[in-house]
Amino acid sequence: MRAALADRAQDGAFAEIVGPVGLGVCLSHLRHVDLGEMQPLYDRASGIMLVADSRLDDREALGAALDVPAADLPATPDSALILRAYLKWGDECPAHLLGDFVFAVWDGRRKRLLLARDPMGQRDLSYHLGDGLLAFAPTPKALWAVPDVPRSLNDDMIGRRLMQAMDLRPGQTMFDGILNLPGGHSLSVGLDGTVSLRAYWTPQADPQHVGRDEAYYLAAYRQVLGEAVACRLRDLIAAPGLQLSGGYDSTAIAGLAGPALADIGQKLVCVSSVMPAEYQGTIRHARRWAEMCARDMPWIDLRCITRDGIDAMTDLDRNLAEREAPRSSYGFVHDAMHDTLAAAGARLVMDGHGGDYTLNPRGHAALARFLKTGQLRRFAHEFRAHLRRSGRSLRTTIMLDLLPHIAPWLVPSLWRKRLRPAPAWQGQPVQRQFAEQLIADGLVDPAKLRSAPRDQTAMRARLSETIDQVRSGSGAGAAAACHGLTLTRPFHDKRVVELALAIPEDLYLKDGRNRYLACRALADVYPREFQHRWRRNDDEIPDFQRMVSSIAPQLHAELDRMEQSESLSRMIDFPRLRGLLDARGPDDHNSGWEQETQAALGGYMTARFVEWFRRENR
Repeated sequence: MRAALADRAQDGAFAEIVGPVGLGVCLSHLRHVDLGEMQPLYDRASGIMLVADSRLDDREALGAALDVPAADLPATPDSALILRAYLKWGDECPAHLLGDFVFAVWDGRRKRLLLARDPMGQRDLSYHLGDGLLAFAPTPKALWAVPDVPRSLNDDMIGRRLMQAMDLRPGQTMFDGILNLPGGHSLSVGLDGTVSLRAYWTPQADPQHVGRDEAYYLAAYRQVLGEAVACRLRDLIAAPGLQLSGGYDSTAIAGLAGPALADIGQKLVCVSSVMPAEYQGTIRHARRWAEMCARDMPWIDLRCITRDGIDAMTDLDRNLAEREAPRSSYGFVHDAMHDTLAAAGARLVMDGHGGDYTLNPRGHAALARFLKTGQLRRFAHEFRAHLRRSGRSLRTTIMLDLLPHIAPWLVPSLWRKRLRPAPAWQGQPVQRQFAEQLIADGLVDPAKLRSAPRDQTAMRARLSETIDQVRSGSGAGAAAACHGLTLTRPFHDKRVVELALAIPEDLYLKDGRNRYLACRALADVYPREFQHRWRRNDDEIPDFQRMVSSIAPQLHAELDRMEQSESLSRMIDFPRLRGLLDARGPDDHNSGWEQETQAALGGYMTARFVEWFRRENR
């Protein structure tokens, strides 16, 4: 297991066996306080042993609650605080912790092991519960080092992946016998076989933020997000990194990081995936916005990558062997970005993920919501402002921003779909019989597929659904960990989520401005041009269509070979996959947002992983 987690053990790996329990930990120090970590911790008086992977925030308040002298706190590592928290609060201790963490506590008095994961699941924790065995680790690959942990794929979960099923299956993974501990949960397992999974936190609005006026939310936005960024930078040993997309979310992090970086005497190493400097074509990309950040934020060190010489097939076999997990269509770009940050000496990496479903919802259906809820004056005002800001025609605005949400039968493309209804999963490369069987067995809810029609005007409900999906999954730290980096996401901070769920939907769009609160609260943080930019994001692979077209011959050859596999052909509709792959030419682009091509490459990556995992290509 230690060998499988070597990338996470830059500062050593240690283990201890006490009776029926063995606990181990991999250490990669982020802060100076981490240098004092001496794990596993064992309190002989109580018979309690603990291991933790953590970055706790608000340590001062926690230390005071645990009667830790203020003078001792700077030298008290997180693991020692968690142990004291368990001794004081027992099973309730996770609810008293703030930050990113997973920990395991063996309580010799109660003959029981307790596992816990932070509220949004920023640190990864997978486990296998078998006959007389509980094994846990950050990744399934590490669990397979234990002989009694099964190493097999679950076809039903592969099918859900292919169909892009969004209905919750908390803890479920692609692998038989392996579960994720959902964020905000703890799991206790006793030697007598008792098992208890409980939620210690559920996403909901913090009461202190509910029912306030706009001025309050502007101040709270800046204060809460600013603290979520600052607490991740305090006491760092090395310069932090940021995947800077040039959008509102990652730029907010870059801008708010300034004061905390001054305190630690470091710069923020930012990496952006852009087109070459000399590019003059029609593909939208992030270079312009990233360079504005570098212009206005002297505390950032901007590095740009253009993906020259790499594509989705680069090092694919090595990647599968190293991680034993599916590679996403964007995996090669993330690897290049992580390599850049690691080479600059970073150990911590942040990104802007989570902004769209917490503090910065895009408000696509806000106009329709004003109309549906009878706010006619507000609708008229926002409709006029929207026309001015967007530059769209009256007809385009009605067809794109109103009718799909309030009268979809009047939209020609949607009307044709009503006349010739097709399953919501039809745009995905999944075999019809396989998909229909998953639905019949209750393993997929067709109303909750990513492509299924939904009421977009229920904007708060959509945020809550997405937050639940995120914290129920495996997190995203594994890819960064392979490069010696620890990923943390400020927009996944518990405090940010609890503020976001209190913000009124009426503030998602105002004066024709989506991301209204962000633009107002951070007016002096964003480059001035951000006040007038439109709502489209720039993709991390803006030339995605060109990239896929360049490897299409190789992909077709691979598909021809894989189609000979009976088990793959039972799940994957290879003719449809080819059709999706060939739907666009190299210059028929949407600046990275080509849905057919995305579906094709995603389907190939899933098929390739299944083939590799089952060794069907040997």
